[in-house]
Amino acid sequence: MFLVKPLSKNNYMNDFSNICILIPSLNPDENLTKLVDELCQYKWKKITIIDDGSSNETKKIFDNISKVSKITVISHDNNQGKGAALKTGFKNIKLHAKDSCGIITVDADGQHLVKDVVKIALAANNNKNAVIFGVRGFGANTPIASLIGNKSSRYLLDAMIGIKIDDCQTGLRYLPASVIEDLLILPSSGYDYELECLIKINNLEYNIIQIKIETVYIDSNKGSHFKGLVDSSKILLILSRYSAVSISSFGIDIFLFTLALSYNGSILFATIFARILSGSFNFIFNKLLVFRSYDKNKLLKESTLYLCLLGIIALMSASILALWEGSALHTILLFKVLIDTSLFFLSFYAQKNIIFTDSKG
Repeated sequence: MFLVKPLSKNNYMNDFSNICILIPSLNPDENLTKLVDELCQYKWKKITIIDDGSSNETKKIFDNISKVSKITVISHDNNQGKGAALKTGFKNIKLHAKDSCGIITVDADGQHLVKDVVKIALAANNNKNAVIFGVRGFGANTPIASLIGNKSSRYLLDAMIGIKIDDCQTGLRYLPASVIEDLLILPSSGYDYELECLIKINNLEYNIIQIKIETVYIDSNKGSHFKGLVDSSKILLILSRYSAVSISSFGIDIFLFTLALSYNGSILFATIFARILSGSFNFIFNKLLVFRSYDKNKLLKESTLYLCLLGIIALMSASILALWEGSALHTILLFKVLIDTSLFFLSFYAQKNIIFTDSKG
């Protein structure tokens, strides 16, 4: 039962008519009804709800909500994942609310309070081109799976990518209209999509604002479809790409270096030969898989910069390793591993911050 009240003409604080609300939902309960009812006390540009293949038993909830004016309900025939639901919503809003300044995503399970949605909206009105995250605190009442999953994700994001954020798994986010097109091309369709969005936003150098929100866990988080450590481990797989491609390239490089050195005997030749082939592999997979740089217009610039980096790294490795010219093969390989491990960090920094930059400016 909806209890929508008319807006007060004098209450400009209720007017967020330049902002859209997007709610992905799977098998909701009355928490969704309550959320929508409370959201309707405010003036939004558009409220879009995605039914991500929910069961027939919950269809009545969506049917009732769809009768409310200015609310759009879009249904997937089958469950496709939270990422797919968000992308469906992004496309719909992009098509039907072209003049909105941005979108606030809200979870359907009652864990995001409307007062916190309003806090995000107020901040968005003053920071229309920033990305705003509603971040939770994680205290003694936090379910252990949620606590471990969020903390491990947060620390790995900071250590491996340099993203410092208190709650990387929050679903309460303001996304400016300017970033939506870039988020739509990301391939993930599950819960990992939200972390991919965060990484993309960071690569695009958007200003990220964090706003503290109330932490709500209903029945120890049973209503959420985020399954604690299982889905956290899936999310963390995204981060493994940053090391998996480098480890694979390193293995190829060591194999080709050993092969060339055995036949030729020259450390310089073996280093350059192995680095050209392993570097080509590294460039292709880093561009497409790791840094997700799909812009064909940047290919010449990226490949030129990468060749320069490849040459510098290869010459540094070969020059240092040449000090062991004539030593036993196992000795040379040992020092090559140590040297190239050190150069790995230099290479990664250069690729992330110079070559595969995705700056919006």
